[in-house]
Amino acid sequence: MSIFQLFEVAIACDVVLCCRVAPLQKAGIVDLIKKRTSDMTLAIGDGANDVSMIQMADVGIGISGQEGRQAVMASDFAMGQFRFLVPLLLVHGHWNYQRMSYMILYNFYRNATFVFVLFWYVLYTGYTLSTAINEWSSVLYSVVYTSAPTVIVAILDKDLSRRTLLKYPQLYGAGQREESYNLRLFIFIMVDSVWQSLAVFFIPYAAYKNSAIDSASLGDLWTLSVVILVNIHLAMDVIRWTWITHAAIWGSIVATWICVIIIDSIPTLPGFWAIYEVMGTALFWALLLAVIVVGMIPHFAAKAIREHFMPNDIQIAREMEKSQDSRDVNHPEVQMSTSTRA
Repeated sequence: MSIFQLFEVAIACDVVLCCRVAPLQKAGIVDLIKKRTSDMTLAIGDGANDVSMIQMADVGIGISGQEGRQAVMASDFAMGQFRFLVPLLLVHGHWNYQRMSYMILYNFYRNATFVFVLFWYVLYTGYTLSTAINEWSSVLYSVVYTSAPTVIVAILDKDLSRRTLLKYPQLYGAGQREESYNLRLFIFIMVDSVWQSLAVFFIPYAAYKNSAIDSASLGDLWTLSVVILVNIHLAMDVIRWTWITHAAIWGSIVATWICVIIIDSIPTLPGFWAIYEVMGTALFWALLLAVIVVGMIPHFAAKAIREHFMPNDIQIAREMEKSQDSRDVNHPEVQMSTSTRA
């Protein structure tokens, strides 16, 4: 049988067993699948004869056992027993895919929203080199204002519990189908970013167009609006809340206010006292609220429509978890103790 015939037979089968295979042949089989398909390959082994196969695969897993640690040293992941492969893939693999997918898309979104606001300003000022947003705020936006919530949510958030993921292995297919990271989601989040940047820029601009407010005061309002918007956007998508998540999201908004006030209190920096000129007016707070409401309408509507009318397997499983937790709270199991009469 040629290698081409072996490949055709292998892809037509659910399981292929190769007996008495040399180490290089093991690696060759993995390489055959890698080169002729778009699928990711995983190799797992516990001995020195599995090293070449583990290194050839996209993901290599070594089992530490009686045959030494050569496989472990050459692998990406190490475990003590073969049975640990199930939670590694179904639980931690699923969590990692969901977290990384959301973090990548959210990073594009939060940075694009801020950049689009600057883009609209450049258009309306005739492509001038000046900017309404303070240079310090531009630097701190990705370093202080929005970085901590992104990292915390990417580490702690869990869309489903370990119990549910192990109970329904079919949920692992969400990653194989690229449900959480694809071109459609990227386009949608960029459209949402453009919409929110339009709301952030044009609502305050229209309100202050004929007033004596300078661009520095408008820039502070734009900065605060963007930071609040992207953090509320993130908060709407968080599944498992912890006190650390609360502290990161709401704390970053508070930190932004503090930084803007401090920056505008330094006489040597441009925009001195700008925030104080607008923060004491009712119009400032009304505009801030209007920007948040208008900016979040598409995301809120899309999220509601998707979850109620077009739910995927993960969302259905999440609702099952909620109903199960509700039943556990409303009808707790009571262990009855028996007593005997003397």
